[in-house]
Amino acid sequence: MTTDLSNHIQSVKLVDTHEHLRKEPEWLNNGPDILQDLFGNYVPADLHTAGASGQAMKDLMDSSNPDIIARFSGIREAWEATQFTGYGEAVRIIASEVYGIDEITGESLAAAQGKNRDLQKPGERYRLLHDVANLDHVQTDDFCWQCYPDDSGPDFFLYDLSWAGFCNGQVDPQSIHEEVGIEVTDLATLKQGMEAIFSKHA
Repeated sequence: MTTDLSNHIQSVKLVDTHEHLRKEPEWLNNGPDILQDLFGNYVPADLHTAGASGQAMKDLMDSSNPDIIARFSGIREAWEATQFTGYGEAVRIIASEVYGIDEITGESLAAAQGKNRDLQKPGERYRLLHDVANLDHVQTDDFCWQCYPDDSGPDFFLYDLSWAGFCNGQVDPQSIHEEVGIEVTDLATLKQGMEAIFSKHA
């Protein structure tokens, strides 16, 4: 039985503040198959810990092999051991909510592959995230400075001005010069370069 509280929680739009997403053209032209879609996130660490071999993980993600059942069979036992972890639960929720899969098996995954292809159409990426996942917007880290508008959802797909390289001590003076025309020779000019990048792309 649902309560007012549970209904309220389900209706609240969330903001995904850190994401790595395929852009619309890649989603349409080179999108993931169902195994890549469900297992191409953080759950591989759990599968590996539960005994899935490196080769089994490689096979799982190899969409050039259309045999979904065979690819899943290599990690089936590891999946059964990890399906109730936090990442496993996320996979099960996506399988249920997006693909209509009640129990993840090789057969149920193979049967849902057609639905996976149906989702790779213009606007579906936005619909899944905005309407199904109930997100207000997503903030994507593309590991670059440029934050160009995303025509598939300009007010929804927002992009980080990535500072990851700087935070990791990876300073590329040539790239900074090419981007903003400032030659980095010391900390003062690095600061100027970073400020110019921020002014240009923030």
